[in-house]
Amino acid sequence: MKINGKYYFLKLLNALLLLAMIFGCNKNAHDSQKMMTLDAVAYVVDFPKTFVLQNKEDTEIDIPGVWDFVIQDSMMILSTRNSHGVWKFLSLPEHRELGNFLTVGGGPLELSSQPSVSDKVKFVKEGNHLQAYLYDFGYGKLFRIDIGKTILDQDLSMKIINDALPKYLFDFLVIDSTSYFCKEIANMETQQMRYLLSKGEKSIISPMQKLNAATVTANMDHNILSTMTRWSDKHKKVVEMHFGLNFINLYSLDNSSSKTICVGKRPDNIADIESLALEDRMFQFSDVRIYDDFFGVVYVHEQESVYKNTRKNLPSILLFDWNGNPIAELNSDSFITSFDIDFTQGELYTFDVKSDEFAKYDIADILLEIRSHQFEQGIDGND
Repeated sequence: MKINGKYYFLKLLNALLLLAMIFGCNKNAHDSQKMMTLDAVAYVVDFPKTFVLQNKEDTEIDIPGVWDFVIQDSMMILSTRNSHGVWKFLSLPEHRELGNFLTVGGGPLELSSQPSVSDKVKFVKEGNHLQAYLYDFGYGKLFRIDIGKTILDQDLSMKIINDALPKYLFDFLVIDSTSYFCKEIANMETQQMRYLLSKGEKSIISPMQKLNAATVTANMDHNILSTMTRWSDKHKKVVEMHFGLNFINLYSLDNSSSKTICVGKRPDNIADIESLALEDRMFQFSDVRIYDDFFGVVYVHEQESVYKNTRKNLPSILLFDWNGNPIAELNSDSFITSFDIDFTQGELYTFDVKSDEFAKYDIADILLEIRSHQFEQGIDGND
């Protein structure tokens, strides 16, 4: 029998090509599982403007048990570890006490635990009153708190908006009156799955699908995937800040834009982090705050073992516009874990949960310079 050498060569070539395709698909699948990034990645190694925070002022705020704060509607709202009067309200700029409200307990208008004032909560102005929409992690409820009426009457004005939400969500955002962003643990604690929940129906948009593919190895630390997530009503975008990865994901819910902002020259790989002992991993970011014209993160970039004990690196606050472009870096002169801005007074407040130190800085000139730079660059914070 005569053997057709060309025929068998082509058969062999096709087999090799098929194997290459299978290997390539498997590699791409593995890459998507170990890289929690979006298709477009922007690398940030420096900022157009750099400022050093100076002339720190003591706020004289000394309240035991505080662990979080926000500035809303000329007020500072503090999260405390108290079981009664969980949230404390102060006027700005005087820091005059306006009341303590919310209770942890089993009653219909009580909470399962002490909630953050910056996470899983949405503040909106409705009429003349500030409202807070607060998700309860343990009860799966959404509450609405009329803050203006509460302070005016010195009596909690609160009602249940939804009592059938999933419990124990890792992230929760109120998008509108009927739609929510949710993130929950899944697949034997190897993934954290994002989805939109609207009138009981779940949906997953393209950026979520890509991020949901990220996977940790079974029985490894799923907190590698954890993020602090915020929603901008004005820009209709989600910001996801990672605690232990060196990038931020920014995307719209209509699939019109998505970007990964990598602080450095190479995005962190989940497999590389898994190969390190817990104490040898990096703690990258500790806080994210959103504003009309930009958003900001506290950049720590310190090894976990050092951060938990002595702390060496003074953090900085990194500001980005809503297209993900770097705007400014604010270098701190002390250790901080969170921040917020009082735009009315032109003051930056910082808090360090380890030392309980509240400080403030006059940044009116810095804000003016940032706005001037954005104007010169044709950036107004809008898309």
